[in-house]
Amino acid sequence: MAGALTATGAGQVIGDFLASAVGNVKNPYLLGAIFFIIPFILTQFMQNQAIINIFSPIVILTCQSIGADPTGLLVLITAAGLTAYMTPMATSAVPIMMGAGGYDIKSLVKQSIIPSALFAIIYIFFTMTALPIF
Repeated sequence: MAGALTATGAGQVIGDFLASAVGNVKNPYLLGAIFFIIPFILTQFMQNQAIINIFSPIVILTCQSIGADPTGLLVLITAAGLTAYMTPMATSAVPIMMGAGGYDIKSLVKQSIIPSALFAIIYIFFTMTALPIF
């Protein structure tokens, strides 16, 4: 995916677009929140590995455009993908658990909204403190 984005120039276009969108933002916690929440939401509807693989080159190209270190944001998109368990589309283990436990989507969302919010706050705060981008 990274090779295709680079070869076609789409990665540079996406990176430049995101850099212009977040270019004025110099708060690392806000940037971390942006790059955590977007993959987290997308991962609820798509496989988590696909989202992580799509966002990795985007984060690298965006950080290259704004002169930032992408390490912390790469950790955050991976954490966002691995925290996806609110819907059965997120990861293949969720439908298995739904069948075994008799859960439906409404109960999954209800049970996971508070832990997801807590994980997001903890991941963003810790990662942007331990691995600053600027």
